Amino acid sequence: MRRLGVSAVVLGLMNYGTAVEAQAPSRDVVGYPNDYYDQFRPQSALDMVLRTPGFALDDGDQELRGFGAGGGNVLVDGARPSSKSSISEALSRIPAAQVERIDVVRNAATAEAQGQSLILNVVRVRGGASGTWSLELERNGNNVIYPRGEVSYARSIAGWETSVRARAYWEEFPFRGERVLRDAAGQLTSVVKTNLPSTLAEAYVAGEARRPFAAGDLTLNGRLGWYDYHFEQPGEVWLGRPATGGPDQALMSTLGRDRLSFEVGADYARDVSGWNWKLVSLASGQGDSEAQFDGRYLADGTRLTASTLAAETKAFEAIIRTTATPAEARALRPEVGGELAYNRLNSELDLAFDDGGGLTPIALPAANVVVEELRGEVFANLNWTLSRRWSFEAGLAAETSEISLRGDATGRQRFTFVKPSAAIAWRAQPRTLVRAGVRRTVGQLDFRDFAASADLNDQTANAGNPDLGPDQTTRWYGSVDWRGPGDTAVNLELFREHRSDVLEIILLPSGAPGLANAGDAVVTGAKFNFTVPLTPLLAGARLTGSGSVFDSEFDDPLTGAIRPLSEVYSPNIDLEFRHDPPGRPFAWGLTYKAINEGAIYFLDQIDEATTYGYFGGFIETTAVQPVRLRLALKNADVQRSKRKRSFFVEERSGPPLRIERRSTRKPAFISLTISGKF
Repeated sequence: MRRLGVSAVVLGLMNYGTAVEAQAPSRDVVGYPNDYYDQFRPQSALDMVLRTPGFALDDGDQELRGFGAGGGNVLVDGARPSSKSSISEALSRIPAAQVERIDVVRNAATAEAQGQSLILNVVRVRGGASGTWSLELERNGNNVIYPRGEVSYARSIAGWETSVRARAYWEEFPFRGERVLRDAAGQLTSVVKTNLPSTLAEAYVAGEARRPFAAGDLTLNGRLGWYDYHFEQPGEVWLGRPATGGPDQALMSTLGRDRLSFEVGADYARDVSGWNWKLVSLASGQGDSEAQFDGRYLADGTRLTASTLAAETKAFEAIIRTTATPAEARALRPEVGGELAYNRLNSELDLAFDDGGGLTPIALPAANVVVEELRGEVFANLNWTLSRRWSFEAGLAAETSEISLRGDATGRQRFTFVKPSAAIAWRAQPRTLVRAGVRRTVGQLDFRDFAASADLNDQTANAGNPDLGPDQTTRWYGSVDWRGPGDTAVNLELFREHRSDVLEIILLPSGAPGLANAGDAVVTGAKFNFTVPLTPLLAGARLTGSGSVFDSEFDDPLTGAIRPLSEVYSPNIDLEFRHDPPGRPFAWGLTYKAINEGAIYFLDQIDEATTYGYFGGFIETTAVQPVRLRLALKNADVQRSKRKRSFFVEERSGPPLRIERRSTRKPAFISLTISGKF
């Protein structure tokens, strides 16, 4: 069995001619043909990807700047789709019948998968026509039944290979919660009981078309979507006493959020003078509107206070990117390219408070602003196959950008960053690949942080900051990928990140709290995924798992103490036991999601959140041809969450003021899914 060098692997992403044996551990490409997945009765390419041994799907990191840097770990026909929507969505619209095979590529050397030690390539068949459909009915803890539906179709039309997917759903989440507030001495000040049945609705249509064009290949992508989130949360308040007898006051909080979004993209690839040249263009936009209300009433219905918020944001992004690599396999393989991006955000916010004398506007710094950014980047990568066991890669990117702000706040900033990377890979054994490297990245600013924001339900407000800059990360990592006999596969990565200019909430020069570049931090952690067949114990059974564990250290400029970073929630662990009895038209399984904890550090409070672990289960069958039936139970033991909000006098460095403890309960959900192919 001939081993493929790294260069050959990269070329093979585009035209890897024949199906690879399902387990070929001596190669850097381990292929799984379409019929390997028959045991799982897949409907779409996404179903197949999720069942690939030792692989955890990564939809990409939108917090990294640029189209290439934030890509996930799945390619389609050797390329990343020209879309910033999740790769899961693109995979969902590819019927399983349109997949020829799925290749797990270890140590891929291509800009399409920057910083990824393990990627997956979905290779499609050309021609033919096939489709999938599904209808799901779900019952929540309030005994409300609501639908979800989707349909996907792929076929050749006038020389174009096309695929389209439409999806729509409506769902309700019944949360019941309790808030207990105590003062600094521990004395009970109030108890609040709430009922939060929030609703979410979404609908979208997305499609792709590709064909040979002008001696190359042209691919077009598009997406149009609508989103609506709403809740009305009534509450009852007992002042200074337990929740017994009639309440002393009542609360009402409402929120409505609507969004319209679109995305169009195109990429064109062809050979030019011995080089593979690719051009990607992308434009996307979305408009959000939000309305919040929070009111407090006496038991007889007399209103005491009220707060209102109205916000509108309009965002637009355009990207053009080009790359070039040699068309022939080489031991020393260069890659060059560049990217140009334009971003714009228009944000407007109105906040008002009524304490009985009528609504009074509340001014927040940078409440109405327009933010624009123009950014350019050039990069070069070098991939070197040193021997049959060793390979090395290095990269260097340089970017420059300008961010301008106008409206309630004005400003203009210019940034220049250099982003080097290097990695070395060692094929220790035919089944084992070891990789170590370092990579410098720059974070993508959320332009909404330049503008003011507020949450009436939590009674928090932050000013916009016109002086925000992107954070930077130097990431050292080492990984091991082992492909054992059968379906056994294990992938483990350890990393340590040195982050500078991290974004935390501090007191801004405007005199209000807001997000700012607050200092440096260190993050260490591990990522893993595995597949372990349990056939010796139970034929057709397997255990899969994926997850990550993080630990962070940040020197808090407010208190002078070391603390974790805000919004670093850990661990993130999912486990699944699945049994597909050989020769039987059904399968069943159990799922488990582990506890998850983290905190947000505001100027005058610490908001700690814990989501406890919970179980689920499913059973599915194809005995009722030609459809597949799946019955699933989510949150079998009822998911519980807790929040602890510790408030301080003026700032966290001051004395304690009060403590609020919240507990919520999310009841079990039961769903029945009917799906089929056509």
